[in-house]
Amino acid sequence: MKEMLQETSIAWNSYFGSDADARRLTWTPLVCYVLLYGHFALAAMGWVAWWTLCCSAPLLMVRWLLATHELMHLRGARAVDLITRLMPMLLTPLSLGYREFLDIHRGHHRFMATPQDPEYFQLRGGKLQGLLNAMTAPEQAFLRWLARKGVDAELVLGALLRCALFGLLILLSGWKFLWYWIPLRAAFGASYFAFFYALHRRGDEYGVYRVTLPAWGARLFALLFGREALLATTYHDIHHAHPLVSAVHLPEVAHARDLPQASLPVK
Repeated sequence: MKEMLQETSIAWNSYFGSDADARRLTWTPLVCYVLLYGHFALAAMGWVAWWTLCCSAPLLMVRWLLATHELMHLRGARAVDLITRLMPMLLTPLSLGYREFLDIHRGHHRFMATPQDPEYFQLRGGKLQGLLNAMTAPEQAFLRWLARKGVDAELVLGALLRCALFGLLILLSGWKFLWYWIPLRAAFGASYFAFFYALHRRGDEYGVYRVTLPAWGARLFALLFGREALLATTYHDIHHAHPLVSAVHLPEVAHARDLPQASLPVK
């Protein structure tokens, strides 16, 4: 009997994200930073047109968001590198870092779709209100963090550095900064609306729901953002039930039974 339980545990553990997954998910956001700000630098030097950022910024934003989300289920704030901890995806002069967003995400999983959920402000009201809240989520997250947690040295240093980098981009580009900021902000808001409101609301009901895309839509989503991102979105109910399961295994777990619950990392 003991051997059977050990074999079952090993089988279930094989669904969990691995160290190799964590390394890949760490590198993906770093590559997104290099590609996005490398593209910005090329535009600032006049080597490419500013409007071309409308093509790269949305794709890189969504890939960065989804990879960072998956990484948060594998690595705590003290287990990531300094760049990942800083989270310099520059959307606003008021932005949080990995440590703060990880805490918010843990609260979302613990108190999902209830007033105690730190993301609850995105779920309230109608679709238009949900979209507006998604578009302003970075600033709201920052201000709500200050109201809930206050400030410490790490937050002050990180926020000041992100604010300075944001200002540097404006200094280097002037009004052309909008070619970077508008598509990036639109992609962020649309992603947050899809990942929160669309997956946690059904009419007046709050919860977590699975979505089904038409075959062409699923293929396009996977092509643009990756199969892992597709599965984390379409099997979001299973993700909330078993947050340590790798996104690539969510369809298998959806058809399984008695998978032990597991929580997010604490280190």
